[in-house]
Amino acid sequence: MYKDKNPVLSIFEDEFNARRENLELYKHSLLEKFDNEIHTVPQMLYNTQTYYGGRQAQMYKDDGEWKIITYNQLVERTENLAIALIKLGLQPGDRTGIKAHTCAQWTWADLATLLAGCVTTSLHASLSQRDTTFIVNHAEVQLLFVDTLDHLLEIVSYRSDLPTLKYLVCMEKNFKGNGKDIWGLEELMKLGEEARSEYLSVLNERTAALKGTDPAALVYTSGTTGDLKGVMHTHKNICYGGSRSMKHYFNCGHVITCDTVLVCVLPLSHIVEKCNTYYVAIAVGGMLGFSDVKSLAEDYQVIRPTGQMFVPRLLSRLMLAIEKRFTETEQGKKLWDWAMDVAIRATYAVENEDGCINTNIPFPKQLAHNPELQQEWIDAYNKVFWRIHHFFGGRLKEMNCGGSALDPMLHRKLIGIGFFVGYGYGLTETAAGITNATPSATLPGWTSQPNPGVEYKLAEDGELLLRGNGIITEYYKNEKATRESFTEDGFFRTGDIAEISPTGYIRIVDRKKSLIVLDTGKNVPISRIESLCDSQPLIEQIMVVGQDRPCVGALIVPNYDALITILQQAGVPYDTSKLKTGIVNGMPAFVEVGEDVINHELAIAAVQKAVDKVNEQLEHWERILRFKLLPRRFTEEQGEVTASMKLKMKVLEAKYKEEIESLYRD
Repeated sequence: MYKDKNPVLSIFEDEFNARRENLELYKHSLLEKFDNEIHTVPQMLYNTQTYYGGRQAQMYKDDGEWKIITYNQLVERTENLAIALIKLGLQPGDRTGIKAHTCAQWTWADLATLLAGCVTTSLHASLSQRDTTFIVNHAEVQLLFVDTLDHLLEIVSYRSDLPTLKYLVCMEKNFKGNGKDIWGLEELMKLGEEARSEYLSVLNERTAALKGTDPAALVYTSGTTGDLKGVMHTHKNICYGGSRSMKHYFNCGHVITCDTVLVCVLPLSHIVEKCNTYYVAIAVGGMLGFSDVKSLAEDYQVIRPTGQMFVPRLLSRLMLAIEKRFTETEQGKKLWDWAMDVAIRATYAVENEDGCINTNIPFPKQLAHNPELQQEWIDAYNKVFWRIHHFFGGRLKEMNCGGSALDPMLHRKLIGIGFFVGYGYGLTETAAGITNATPSATLPGWTSQPNPGVEYKLAEDGELLLRGNGIITEYYKNEKATRESFTEDGFFRTGDIAEISPTGYIRIVDRKKSLIVLDTGKNVPISRIESLCDSQPLIEQIMVVGQDRPCVGALIVPNYDALITILQQAGVPYDTSKLKTGIVNGMPAFVEVGEDVINHELAIAAVQKAVDKVNEQLEHWERILRFKLLPRRFTEEQGEVTASMKLKMKVLEAKYKEEIESLYRD
């Protein structure tokens, strides 16, 4: 019945069956190559070109129009760009930098750098002058790619503070430089194309000379709680970062093939998107589509991805946006609530004795022992679930997720709707994920056992310690940080407090430095509170406080659109001149309001109800007992959040010191 009504589900089921049938072929054609042959990124790229040169590699917008290039075209243009770098005088081991938003050109610059035997240094596009100066100088960057003319002019304004920087390259279309130290990306590609016959042999020599132990990527930690630290990953680390996840999935009856279509939207300057999306697509010969949060909903319908990397907040907000559209009518709300209840009940019905769910088998098959619930699930799919799948383009099956805590109930709902949620854990220092949810035995709210090649243990205080493939053994030019971050037997101190289940699954409780200790001595995990708040439509952002205080407090950025609607429905006037709009979760929304809005009793009462729902799921000492609404969102532009959407606590604590103090005045 559901197949006839919704062919999407039959495609979804057929894909799983096809993957299981090709497990052995996949193992011998790809996974064993990463053990025996592929140890550098150029080897990975050329291996894919050999087998899939004519297949689609990338899909991106150019002046609003979609363009597609094949792997043969990708290799040609990145080789030309690499030749240009060599012609400019860059030597093996020299550092380039990329300070740009996520785009196809970011990957071209990266691949060209690595083909030339150089090292890519990642800088977030919105990085401040202070942090940009530190990274460029600390890494001794010689050539810096930027995405726009504005960013180029910004760097030029303080270029005298960057003594190692010889060249600037602007990726903006049709930009032309001076032909000396400032270039357009297209100009450099043309330069390389013209010099190809002369320099191709030099390029080939450099790629052939590369070893897995050579440096490839220099990434700096986001600095939410302290100074920036450089993490240098070798080529082999980068290859391990993707292959160990693919091996884990393979061992659980799940493969990622050349039919994979991934959408790239998170910052490529962050290791999680770089390793789990961009490099994975190249490794398997899949297609990579590029989008941004502002146009993501529209781009889903064009790219139609089969997989995507999310941070929990983005995933939560997208689901809330879908729910909002669906529940605009009373009938829609009843239908949604019923369908979500069916999804949750279905997950409990198919759990094994350890509470794990096999996502390799479609729910209608797993529920065959319970015909009544099976029919309910099929009805829920036909009435609700297929619409959610359609929002994501109709083919999305893999929701890889990491970066912070994922609400276990949201995790369970998504599984029940028919997605595999690859909830994982990793750090910049581990080349992204070292755990991923187990497809054949997913435990909601938990990640998994570590991927092949990684070992772990807990310190006495509960801190997770790691050692193995893809994990650094030192910080770049920072002996002090290295001494502090590694045990005598070589385990990396993650700084995360973790729990380990009887079956070896990992769950992160919180960052060691983020645990709040009340004046009663009780420990409060901030990430648990934040993940629960993510599921509340009225709470957009929350800064949890309470260190050495009698109770937990919070500064809350509410959903301003919802508050305005509440005031309008009650006939309450407000100052429209104070309203400012922007893009939130891919849609136009208010990003700033007047004090009259956030201080109105109706607004406060509405947010209090949302806080009460969160508190119901917390221990009594963890509950938010005091809060204050803020009139403006925390933004990356103001230096208040990182590129991966994490709050910069030190910055916010200093900026909102008075507001925090006001929470605890009797």
